[in-house]
Amino acid sequence: MGRMLGAFDSDNSNDRPDLNKCPDCGCFFAQDNCPLCGKLCPEEMRAGNRKPLKPDKRKNRHSSGRVTFVEWYHSWWFIILMMFVMPIVGIILLVTSPHKRSLKITFVAVAVVVALLPTIGLGVWTFLSNEFAAPVDTSKSRDEYISACESVDTEEFYRMADSYVGKFVSITLIVKEKFTDVDAYQNDKYATHYICTDIEGKEIDFIIRDCVQDKSQNFIVGDVIKVYGEGAGNYSVYDEKYELHDAPAIFVAYFELVK
Repeated sequence: MGRMLGAFDSDNSNDRPDLNKCPDCGCFFAQDNCPLCGKLCPEEMRAGNRKPLKPDKRKNRHSSGRVTFVEWYHSWWFIILMMFVMPIVGIILLVTSPHKRSLKITFVAVAVVVALLPTIGLGVWTFLSNEFAAPVDTSKSRDEYISACESVDTEEFYRMADSYVGKFVSITLIVKEKFTDVDAYQNDKYATHYICTDIEGKEIDFIIRDCVQDKSQNFIVGDVIKVYGEGAGNYSVYDEKYELHDAPAIFVAYFELVK
């Protein structure tokens, strides 16, 4: 279907060599005066006198109105297949394909996201697992755990707490205070802590984190308890009053009430 004479064309890349063209409004027309603005068509803009327009090389050929045939090896399905089977070949086919640049960039962005999803998902899962996992080894039975614990002198543990990090230890202590970790009590069932002291009256304190793996119990101030757990080095934690407690710590899997 042809263009109506006197119609306005907003695309300056098109031309009608058989018609006059208005230099002001870009309208094509057959008469001497522009039907839109009424201006007399100058000689250089009349049909047959205008210089032919240079083709716009930046204009993508997919928008030119011509039918473009894509070779089968440049088809999206084949490029995607090659990305899985032979990534280097897939990249070469993508770069040399006649597809629009914007589509190529989008494809690469999606491919990168898809490739990173397993890693991101694993990282998130690992973070969540570590965040909510028991701070003590849960793979052992009670008997196995207690058998693995080494009896340690309180003063030795206090002085060398960092050297016992992650090691199975057993110590007998006196309960001095019980409190809840204010930063963890909402989503951490291991937020209960005890401040304990040496049974021989030495002025040294320990932080005991309750990670009990069997029947839990509430200890009373003055109780003598034997703890089985894993060294956590020097440990800092805030109680409900936002008071900071800082002392060598043990994450305890099992307790025994001595008296």
